[in-house]
Amino acid sequence: MGLGTVRRTALVTGAAGFLGSHLCDRLLEEGFEVVGLDNLMTGDLINLDAAGRHPHFHFEIGDVREKLPVYAELVFNFACPASPIHYQHDPYATLTTSVLGAQRLIEMARGRNCTIVHASTSEVYGDPLVHPQPESYWGNVNPIGERSCYDEGKRCAETLLHDAYRRWRVDARIVRIFNTYGPRMAFDDGRVVSSFITQALMGQPLTVFGDGSQSRSFCYVDDLIEGLLRVAFVNAFEGPVNLGNPGELTIQDLAGLVRELTETNLPIVRRGLPEDDPKKRQPDITKARQLLNFEPVIDIREGLKRTILNFQARLLEIANQRQRGLQFTPVVSLDSSPLRSLLDAFPGYLELVSSCGDAHRIGNRMVAAEGMIGVSEALGVIHRAVAQATQAAPERKELRAVEQRLCQVIAELSDAQAAQDGVRLADLLEHEALPVLRRCRTECQV
Repeated sequence: MGLGTVRRTALVTGAAGFLGSHLCDRLLEEGFEVVGLDNLMTGDLINLDAAGRHPHFHFEIGDVREKLPVYAELVFNFACPASPIHYQHDPYATLTTSVLGAQRLIEMARGRNCTIVHASTSEVYGDPLVHPQPESYWGNVNPIGERSCYDEGKRCAETLLHDAYRRWRVDARIVRIFNTYGPRMAFDDGRVVSSFITQALMGQPLTVFGDGSQSRSFCYVDDLIEGLLRVAFVNAFEGPVNLGNPGELTIQDLAGLVRELTETNLPIVRRGLPEDDPKKRQPDITKARQLLNFEPVIDIREGLKRTILNFQARLLEIANQRQRGLQFTPVVSLDSSPLRSLLDAFPGYLELVSSCGDAHRIGNRMVAAEGMIGVSEALGVIHRAVAQATQAAPERKELRAVEQRLCQVIAELSDAQAAQDGVRLADLLEHEALPVLRRCRTECQV
């Protein structure tokens, strides 16, 4: 696919991610032919639901580390996991996505009329000793810590892109993005805004790391996207440039605000600070104001309200999908069997499996892991009872079918656990394990 003859062509790498998908929507509104590229390492195609219905949007599953399948005159590079949980899951892929991705973009842009807007990060400042952080600050970064795959990968990408500008005049525009939040954030990305909102809406305690005195600055996604377009369209760009909201808020105050806006009074659970977690993070956006006339307009309360409404709608849809998947017609009816003794326990077993499936669906890994222990024990107990019933009534083909299906579900759950496939586990629990348990419950009631 090449340069559009009428519409300008824009390429968005990491298009299925939180920021990438919002950017695709905005570029389509601006009249661009938009190509979205994503390897779906952390992206979600649901984020591209609106863009996918647009006639001028084209999606490619691909990796920015490989040869790019498209030439575009405007490129937004967002192809990298951007939350600690995601980028620490595969540090090698995280670092190489930043570095090799930048190299591939440079190779595409050399000698062509192409502008690259590169999504760097406030993480290049590390745990800053200067506050707020101006672009002239070189940072305080641990090169071998748990966060280094992201921090140093982004720093190296900046080096490559700036050297490409100095040597070949590649129009590479580096944007250091500070904490951004809004609709479409992943439930399980580990960011503090999404974690607080998800926990509050699920009725769970809010997890605060440290004493909560560490501060962050939160920019609503619409403001950030506006800033990115200004970076792309300004005639004379001198980078890098910070983009974010300079309003500063402690984590403790953010927790209180989320509880207020969700009308909950949930307790706060404290955990130790992760390694190299910065104590302060606030952008100095003087340069963005002067160069781009950039100024965030959505305050934290309004942004959180919009985000909470989006999270509520998505969680409700997940719940509705689960209920639709649980529709079941009993097909087995047997005479007395050892299963009858389990009748009183079944409501608890069903709730356990449902809760564990929900935890996997929203990415609450700690709750999901604990729940799987109980699910495994429950399925073991039930399987033993079914096996006894089968031995007591070998002529009952339906009962044997229940036992065989239980064995299959237990094996499939074990494989999904070994692969750490949370989505597969959620599907198995909701659409396979629960129907089998309901069939067993029917036998108890005979």
